[in-house]
Amino acid sequence: MGLINILLRSQCGTLRQGHVPKIWKQANVIPVPIYPPKLVENDLRPISLTATLSKILESFVGGWILEAVGHQLDTNQYGALKQRSTSHALVSVLHHWSTALDNGDSVRALFVDYSKAFNRVDHSTLLNKMPTTGVTKLVVGWLYSFLNDRQQRVKLSSSLSDWTLITGGMPQGS
Repeated sequence: MGLINILLRSQCGTLRQGHVPKIWKQANVIPVPIYPPKLVENDLRPISLTATLSKILESFVGGWILEAVGHQLDTNQYGALKQRSTSHALVSVLHHWSTALDNGDSVRALFVDYSKAFNRVDHSTLLNKMPTTGVTKLVVGWLYSFLNDRQQRVKLSSSLSDWTLITGGMPQGS
C-alpha cells in the first residue's frame, strides 16, 4: 500500500488525476520467435517492454478491476486469469464429458478460437462498459488515459523503428 500512497501523492498524481504519463504508454516491441519457426508472419511473438512503474501500477489496477468484476465472470472462464489455464479448462471439460458419458448422456462440443482476441479489443467499447460492471470512476478514468495515445516501436538488436500510435487492442502483457 505504500507504493500506492506514493503514486497518489506524487507530482503526476497518476491515479487521482486519472493521468498516465506519456513515457509510461510507450513500448519497445521485441519480436521473439516461436520455435520451431515456420513463417515469419505467424511465428514471431511480440513482447512489449514498458516502464517498470507502469507495470507495477497496472498490477494494482488490474486487481481492483478483478475485485469489481470477478463475481460476474463465468466459472468456466479460464483465459487471462491467474491460476487458471488451458490445462485447467481441459481437465474440466474432460471431467464433464466423462461424467456425461458414464451417465449415458451425449456430448456435444463447439470450440471457438478468437485469434489474437486481445489485439482486437475496441477501447471505446471497453471503457463504455466498465462503469456498468462496478469498476469505480477513478479506475475507469485512469484506464482511459492508459489506453489512449499509446505508442510503440519495434526494436531489433540496436535498431529502432519510428514510433506508431496504437488505436486498438490491449498492450501486450497488460
